[in-house]
Amino acid sequence: MRDIFRIIIWALTGLIVAVTLLAFGDRLALAWRAGWVFDLLAHWPRHLLFAALFAGGLAIWRRMRITAATAFGAAAINAFLFMGFSNFATPQPAPPGAREIRIVSANVHRSMDVLENLAAAARAYNADIVSLYEVPRYLTYDQLAALFPQLTDGTLPSVGVNDYKLMHRSAVMARNPDSIDETFFEGSNGVVIRARIAGIAFTATHPPSPGTPTDRFDRDRQLTHVGAGLDTTQPFITAGDFNSTPWSRIYGTVPGTRAGDPRFEGTFPLGGPLGLPIDHIRFGGGLILTDYRAGPGTGSDHLPLFATFALPPTLPEN
Repeated sequence: MRDIFRIIIWALTGLIVAVTLLAFGDRLALAWRAGWVFDLLAHWPRHLLFAALFAGGLAIWRRMRITAATAFGAAAINAFLFMGFSNFATPQPAPPGAREIRIVSANVHRSMDVLENLAAAARAYNADIVSLYEVPRYLTYDQLAALFPQLTDGTLPSVGVNDYKLMHRSAVMARNPDSIDETFFEGSNGVVIRARIAGIAFTATHPPSPGTPTDRFDRDRQLTHVGAGLDTTQPFITAGDFNSTPWSRIYGTVPGTRAGDPRFEGTFPLGGPLGLPIDHIRFGGGLILTDYRAGPGTGSDHLPLFATFALPPTLPEN
């Protein structure tokens, strides 16, 4: 029995070390055929930290000194990666007299019940912009607008390039936007939606999960397109289900500072430290984060994000 325990502990430690090392393939931008595998492994430093500490504790229990040292070494590497992410902001008091804009961003998992729950939460939050991903397949724009009567305009694209039918649709509803437009991609369900409201450039996107090399390519081209033509010296907000955590290389191509600390937050498929933070709101250009929260849940497998920003006094009133 003792030998079986030792083999299990050794195998667990070896797996943790292997995943930790292979994940550096993504961080080093090794984009050859195995690149998508490296990407899949790059999102787990928090979980690998917990697993390595567990394996190290077991190794000490069984007096496996070298294995324990190896496990704790892997834990140290993942702790450095996990805690080293610092490009985020926590809520600050709004400057006196500052105008504010409120954002809700949520993946509703193609459920009308979830969408209705989210709409009620957005009304209670007095949202100025609501960005939705994976809306119900047969939802019409009139139905969407009826759920958000306080928001005066929006978009719900259904067809992309060359009449390509979008199976995972996104939508944006906004209060008195100056403009809304979409960018589509060849052979893709993805869309980047841009809106201007109160002098702020708002962008929303929901690229696919990188489960295959093709999906990874599609996700990466959408995320890299988010910053195309964006003047980051002026106020901007980017929201979406990025299907990427802050520890992957591609996440860093999206401009801005993340609203909220993702290190101890999960948005999919669980909240808290066991979930993955793949849903994000990023911002910059003089905006100040004054409120942020992930959840409460609405019945989806993703938690919705709520954020409020104080506007610079130089922005025009809408």
